[in-house]
Amino acid sequence: MKQDEQYQIPKDKNVTKTGLDILYTSQVDRNVTDENLEMKILSLKHLLEKDPKAADLKWSLFVAASNTYRYDSCLKPFPPMYIKNECKDIEALRRAIESVPSLPLIYKELNEASVYENYSEMIELLYWVLIRLRDPHIKSVQKENYDSILKKVPLEMPVTPPNLIFQVASAKQSTIEEKWKSSATNYSTLYAYHGSRLENFHSIVHYGLQQNMCKRSQFGKGIYLSSELGVSLPYSPVGYGWGGSLLGSEISCIALCELIDHPDIKRGDSRDSAQNRLIDSVGGKIPDKYFIVTNSDLVRIRYLLVYTQNLHTTSTTDNSGLLAWFKQHKLLTFVLGYVVLLASVGLTQNKQVEKYYRLFIQKAGFE
Repeated sequence: MKQDEQYQIPKDKNVTKTGLDILYTSQVDRNVTDENLEMKILSLKHLLEKDPKAADLKWSLFVAASNTYRYDSCLKPFPPMYIKNECKDIEALRRAIESVPSLPLIYKELNEASVYENYSEMIELLYWVLIRLRDPHIKSVQKENYDSILKKVPLEMPVTPPNLIFQVASAKQSTIEEKWKSSATNYSTLYAYHGSRLENFHSIVHYGLQQNMCKRSQFGKGIYLSSELGVSLPYSPVGYGWGGSLLGSEISCIALCELIDHPDIKRGDSRDSAQNRLIDSVGGKIPDKYFIVTNSDLVRIRYLLVYTQNLHTTSTTDNSGLLAWFKQHKLLTFVLGYVVLLASVGLTQNKQVEKYYRLFIQKAGFE
């Protein structure tokens, strides 16, 4: 594990909050005592032991949001310890992320007495992402329950099932969840899928689907969902998450959402023109299998369906070797390979090298 210099937490207690960018500043510990340090380490150990795949997914979504050029809109909430003078120090955050090894290796290191002295920045960041951002929380679903979850939306089109399913659960006293349940009192609910790019899911999980963040508007402005998984899948291309992930570095996500069947939800299977068309639509009637939600308060994410390219079968895999380093630094590996290629081409044109090469061939008896 790489040791980084300890970062400085901003002295300003109140950091400006703009729009949805809630920074959770009140939850950041500014004075590390032996007692709360021990609590942080124990909390991380408990989570990594209890549900390593859920922790891995949450961290992978955070990393994907951090590494996109659209981090200013995708990385919400943003870790407050990397805000200096109200400016986001994304480069310092990315360097810290680069130093984080696989979660099984972190779990082993957390048993060492000097772990905080050596890896304080990494522990604080992991604790903020995996523990502090606890509402909602992500937890793994057992494979025997996959079918019952997928049957919440009966499919007519054959489609590849997800490799993993995770539940997005609200805290017991979540005001947002209570508000949603209150709004659903006089209405039925239904389930539908929503596809989006991987880097968007960090903010989607913590703030829900927001109408003003959706760019698709051919059939009107709103949150687009579908009753067919195959319709939503193309909107969730494979993205690069985290090189040290147990799930694989390349994954894609689909949100399975619960909707209140309210008049503000427009649907393509309705025969009522007031329900199957939006005023600002340029494409006419909403297509079958589509829903468009014009009120963000009517939809809640219940599950994340994850498609993986290279799922590790064990949580005890040690990714600290040379191969893991290459996986986590693909761009640098490519550049090094290119340099080696150029050097090889240059050497083949060198007469002195050619002379020794022919001498070697003769000595070896190949001529």
